[in-house]
Amino acid sequence: MREIQPRLAERAAQGLWQTAEAIVDRLPVSTTFLKFLIVGGVGFLINQFVLFLLYDSPVFWFLPAKDTAVDLGLFRHDDIRLLIASVLAVEAAITFQFNAHERWTFRDRERRGWGPVRFLKFNVTAAGSPIIVVVTINTLALLFGVSPYISNAIGTVIGFMWNWVWNTLVIWPQQQKL
Repeated sequence: MREIQPRLAERAAQGLWQTAEAIVDRLPVSTTFLKFLIVGGVGFLINQFVLFLLYDSPVFWFLPAKDTAVDLGLFRHDDIRLLIASVLAVEAAITFQFNAHERWTFRDRERRGWGPVRFLKFNVTAAGSPIIVVVTINTLALLFGVSPYISNAIGTVIGFMWNWVWNTLVIWPQQQKL
């Protein structure tokens, strides 16, 4: 009985991906683009879940308490638990997204270089998106008086385009046709 359970779980997971792929194949847009959106959405959910686990749940009781300030000379943070939780949540989402893109979104594309090096490149390019969002929000809201929520939406779209371009041209480029 125990030997059957892992196989059943594996089949269920494969069925979910196959169902998602069948839906994507029927839509009149690029399947790669839709897969990219799906992976990004799941990555966002993973980010939120890990952030909650590390910051608000009692599971990681050994982390510093909320609102614990840290002053390291040039660097001061008023809530080190939030910093730790947010960094780890982002990295969990990035790790998921890289693996999902490798195995699903861009599985038919050329893979240049060693896997860990591609993962490092993905990490570096993925860091650009949150920076773009923060800069956009602060620039549009503070300098031009645009609502922070509209600024956030604009920054998110620009960050998405940043990720799409880097992922499709650098990390998983389309194969050259002869």
